[in-house]
Amino acid sequence: MQGSGTVLVAVLGLLVGHRLDAWLRAGTYRRDRDLVRRPRAPRWVRPASVALPALAWWQLCAHDRTPLAVVVVPLAWLMVALAAIDLDVHRLPDALQLPLYPALAVALTAVAAVTRDGGEALLRSAVAVVVVLLVGGLLWLTAPRQGLGLGDVKLAGLLAAVLAQLGWSQVLLGLWAGFALGGVVAAALLVTRRAGRRDHLALGPPLMLGALLAVLAG
Repeated sequence: MQGSGTVLVAVLGLLVGHRLDAWLRAGTYRRDRDLVRRPRAPRWVRPASVALPALAWWQLCAHDRTPLAVVVVPLAWLMVALAAIDLDVHRLPDALQLPLYPALAVALTAVAAVTRDGGEALLRSAVAVVVVLLVGGLLWLTAPRQGLGLGDVKLAGLLAAVLAQLGWSQVLLGLWAGFALGGVVAAALLVTRRAGRRDHLALGPPLMLGALLAVLAG
């Protein structure tokens, strides 16, 4: 299941990546007031749609977490789309993020129904979402507008729900790695003068990469 499933996910990723690339090129997610930074879809969308879900499937199945892998793979494709959008317009659309909350609740409940420690993991996910949204909301209220955005808070809640299935250490590792990567990217942009101190930076992609690192480490 691990090897054949990984190949199947990679093949599906080719098809999904093609569709995502076409959708991003159309730019229908853009608003009139958006500042477009990438008029074309980034070249990494297709390879990321193949590699990232396949890696997640391989790692989760290796640890006997196939039901969770079934949830993570389509979520990874959505994360690729959100990352590309955030880099383009520095916005994480509610139209994509908010429906993921009830969808994840249903999906993780189904995972809990077919796994041994599912009830405990499901409760952990619920607590993680509440804590991350509360803490993130407070940070958003107190942080400069160039820093943490409300879309980033909502994204962190989604990522925490999935990472909590693996344990509290994965939640902490994933979010810490995400913010650390965001800090490194921000510093690099400032040093190279590709961004100023008042510029808004896309924090979504680093948060997603941090979550992926936590999944692979788990």
